[in-house]
Parts: sequence; C-alpha cells; structure tokens
Amino acid sequence: MEKTLEYETQWGSKEEVLFDINSYQNNGCIYIGLVINEEGYPEPFGDITVNLSGKAPDYCGYIDLNNMPELERFIEKNELGEFTGLTQRSGFCEYPLYLFNPEKLRELCPDGMAAYEKTIAKEKLPEKEKCR
Repeated sequence: MEKTLEYETQWGSKEEVLFDINSYQNNGCIYIGLVINEEGYPEPFGDITVNLSGKAPDYCGYIDLNNMPELERFIEKNELGEFTGLTQRSGFCEYPLYLFNPEKLRELCPDGMAAYEKTIAKEKLPEKEKCR
C-alpha cells in the first residue's frame, strides 16, 4: 500500500500526495512525480524531477524549483533526500541536484521504485559480465 505525504504549496494550501516513480526513457534518470486523489481518481499534481541533458547518478535527480519552489522544504522535511551541492542550468532556470533516499522512496512507492531499480540494474549488467 502506497503512503501519502502532506504537501504544502507556495500559496499555503495543503494536499495529500502520492508518489509516481519511474525513469526517463531517454537517459534512465529517476522520475518522481506527485499525484493527488481528485474525486476518487488519481490526477497529476506536479513533477519533483525534471529531465535535463546528461545522465545523473543513480538515485539522483534535478528538482523543479521553477514550477514548485517549495520542493526543497518538502524534500528536507520528509527526509526524502539531500542537496548534493551541484546544479544544472537550463534556459533561465537553475536546478539543484538531489540525492534521494532510496529506503524512503521504496516505502512511499514500492512498485515505482522496483521498476526504476530494475532499469538501473540492467545498465550495470554489462560491467558485471566484464568481471567474469
């Protein structure tokens, strides 16, 4: 059973959010989105991560402070991850790179994390074969 967290928006409203976790198809980086229950149906609420050029390290993602400026507070309050000190610029925006807490994400979205971790395990398979 997936757990919800309370998300406080920049306007002060509060929403109970579920997590949607997968990977971006073009580079395998982690995708983390938020979903709300709207009249009994899941509806996209917002994306925590953005898909920028290049490959971020496993369990790391650039967070979308451009559209959701309160994300850093939400991530830190819920111990979802920590800022790595790195950023990447895209257009007029600069996106901080966060290392996400895999245990916490597995707790919030077990199926999504299993799918993501399956994709990163496939990427590492050739390296293991070289060592044999």
